This record gives sequence, C-alpha cells and structure tokens, in this order.
Amino acid sequence: MAEPLKILVILGSIREGRMAEPVGKWVVEGAAARPELDPELIDLKDWNLPFYAFARAPAMGDYQDPLQIRWAEKIASADGYILICPEYNHGLPAVLKNALDFVYAEWHRKPVAFVGYGGNGAARSIEQATMVARELRMAPLEASVHIMSVWSKVAGGSFTPDDKDARWTQHLYDELAWWGRALRAGREAG
Repeated sequence: MAEPLKILVILGSIREGRMAEPVGKWVVEGAAARPELDPELIDLKDWNLPFYAFARAPAMGDYQDPLQIRWAEKIASADGYILICPEYNHGLPAVLKNALDFVYAEWHRKPVAFVGYGGNGAARSIEQATMVARELRMAPLEASVHIMSVWSKVAGGSFTPDDKDARWTQHLYDELAWWGRALRAGREAG
C-alpha cells in the first residue's frame, strides 16, 4: 500500500462556543480510521494569522514573515484538505478566507473537500469556499457534507452524526483518497 495521504482538517471558525471543533474532531477520527488517510487537525485559533497585510503578495512566494513561512510549510506538507466550513451571515467566515489567502502556491494541485454547518447545511459558505479553492488551483470535490441542525447533534463537546452525515462523510473520504492519490502522482511526475 502506498504511503497514506497527509490530510489537513482545518477548523474554519475561532468563535467561542463554535461547532467547528466537535465536528472537526469527528472528521479527524473518521479519517484516521482509513488506512489511506493520515489526518491532522489544524485549529486557526492556534495560528492567530493576522489579516493579510504583507508587502509581498503570496502569489509571488519568497515569504519574509516567519508566521507566513510556517503557515506555508504546514500547507505545503499536505496532500489534501478538509475545510470545516461554518456559514456566518450567508457566507464564508473571514478567518477561513484569510487563512486561504495567506499563502498561494502551497495549495496548488491538491484536493479539497468541505464539511459545513449552519444556514442550509452551509451551502452558501461551501459555494464561496469552492470558488476560492479554484482560484488557488485546488481541486474542489463534489463530495461535500452539509450538516443540518448541528446544534442538536453536539453534546458535551462531541458531535453525533445522523445516518446521512455518516454516509456522506464516508463518500467524502473515498473521493479524497482517490483524488489525493491521483493528484499526488501528477505532482510527483511534474
């Protein structure tokens, strides 16, 4: 079997009382049960990325700021991503958009999947994140998970999925593994 795909599961919220943390932990646990996936939970609270204000644009590379360099290394280390996308006021949280904008080439030619909650299963947030991912040359997957009524599924800091959530998340892992292997082979081939 090939080396497992390194998958970063990025929590797209830093709000107090956020649902992103229990949902993200559930996603990591499910991905870790798959031998082809090696997930790592990334909490944007731990990164404290300032809103992009560097003199040198990420598309140019040649980062000078130590935090931007560390973020670029972390993003570059992955074979793919799962973004935990809440929907705030019909849109993508600013902290997640900023994290995506903070570097550029490190995202290229890698699959990205979305697990969303809020609004109508975060459909609008995921749609916006998909547009940004395409601009960053990622490969957004159709296998999104739209969690409905997330607040009724979290108790004691743990998320309990319904059958649909569990089924769609397994489909997401299947697609992420397939696309992750294909795109890794393509990147390695040059």
